[in-house]
Amino acid sequence: MAKNPILRFFDFLAKMGIMVRDDPPKVIDVAARSWGDPVDGFVLSIEQIAHDENAPPTLSVVLRNVSPAAQTLAIPGWLHYYHFDMTAPLSPFGRELLKPERSTERLTVTLQPGEPVDTQVPIGSIFSMKQKGEYRTRVSCALPTGATLLSNTIAISV
Repeated sequence: MAKNPILRFFDFLAKMGIMVRDDPPKVIDVAARSWGDPVDGFVLSIEQIAHDENAPPTLSVVLRNVSPAAQTLAIPGWLHYYHFDMTAPLSPFGRELLKPERSTERLTVTLQPGEPVDTQVPIGSIFSMKQKGEYRTRVSCALPTGATLLSNTIAISV
């Protein structure tokens, strides 16, 4: 079913940063996801978000606190916190976006026990996935203890 043209226009403005949309809170179904191994009370999961066939692929990256206590992370912006192990090369846009000097944002995130946080990543814009097929990917991040947290591995279909 086609999306209402007015809603598409508002989505376009929100993606451009011209306006802010107040979407309802997203419910993350943690039971339906595949997860990497737990490390220091955290787990990481990735899955491809379904879009129409002409849109570049997008990933949902979910970090979840599986410890019995609240945990706080001080991180650079989400795109600089996550590292992508991808079978496709970075696109020119991705190389520019992920330059270390662009990592000026600092976030402090506190996750309660069992609480997940979702980041949607425009993986099809960051990496050059021009040929039809599958691209294997895995996401990792460094925890405050210095340990590396790994997600599940998926194949992104384009």
